[in-house]
Amino acid sequence: MKKLILIFGTFAIICVAISATFDNINPNSVSDTQIQLSENDAISDSYTIKSENGRVVVYKGDELLIKTSTSTSTLPKKDEKELLYGITVKTRQEVDRLLEQYCS
Repeated sequence: MKKLILIFGTFAIICVAISATFDNINPNSVSDTQIQLSENDAISDSYTIKSENGRVVVYKGDELLIKTSTSTSTLPKKDEKELLYGITVKTRQEVDRLLEQYCS
């Protein structure tokens, strides 16, 4: 009986040790990091058109790219509200198209 308890106890300790070792390894950690980097890259490559100090401005990532003289108060309320939150686009052509709508 003592041998059985000793074998079972040893087996339990080995299982706990193995479990503790593998709990610290996350197979998704590399993928999560890659996804996070990809999302950050996408943000820095995108353009954001928004309202700043009552004017329409364009950022590429964190860099101010264009500051227009167009007042957001002259725009329709829907557009003015969208610009408060910022409109994100991926290409310069989309930026030019939206600026043409807002600034003409």
